[in-house]
Amino acid sequence: MPKRVLIAGGGELLEALSRAFLEEGATVALLTPDAACLKQVLDSLGGEHDDRFGLVMGEKSLDMLLGRLGRLDVLVCAPPILPHHMPLDRYLAEQVAGPSNLLQIAQAWMYSRGGGRLVAVAPDGDTQATSMVREALAALVRRLAEASGPGIRINLLCPQGATSASVADCARFLAGGAGRALNGQVLRLSFTS
Repeated sequence: MPKRVLIAGGGELLEALSRAFLEEGATVALLTPDAACLKQVLDSLGGEHDDRFGLVMGEKSLDMLLGRLGRLDVLVCAPPILPHHMPLDRYLAEQVAGPSNLLQIAQAWMYSRGGGRLVAVAPDGDTQATSMVREALAALVRRLAEASGPGIRINLLCPQGATSASVADCARFLAGGAGRALNGQVLRLSFTS
C-alpha cells in the first residue's frame, strides 16, 4: 500500500522531499506558507494530480489535507529558511513553535490510526539562532519520542551543509522500514562531495 506523506515547509527542500517520496510511489500532500513556492513545486513535479497536491497554510488547511490523504503515514516538517535579520522571538516561533504544534497534531492523528513516522528538519547554518532552534527541536523530539505510542517514531535531521537531496534521502530512510529502529534520535548530516 503506497505511503501517505505530508510535507510541511518551503524552499528547495520542499521539492527535494516531494520528489524522494513520489519516486517510491507515495501520495504527497504539501503544506507551505508561501503560495508562490507551492505553485513552483507543483509545477516542477508536473502539476497537481491525485498523488501530489497541496495547500497554503491557513485555517483548516491541515484538516483539509489530512482529510484528502485519508491516513497519515509520514510527516516531514521542514520549515522554510528565514532571513537572519528577523527578530529572535519571531525566528524561534516560526522554526520551533509552528513545527512543534504540527508534530503534536500529527502524532495524535497517527496514534489514533496505528502509528507512523515523524521527521523534523532543523535549519542549516551556524548562527546563534539556528543553534538555539536545533537544541529546542532536539529536546522536543526526545520528549515526543518518550511519549509516542506504539508504532510511532520521531527523529530530527540536522543538515550542516548537506544538500537538499541528501536530506530528502535521509528523510525517506527514516520513513521506511529501517527507520522503525530509530526513535528520538538527532541525526547530523554533513556536507559530502
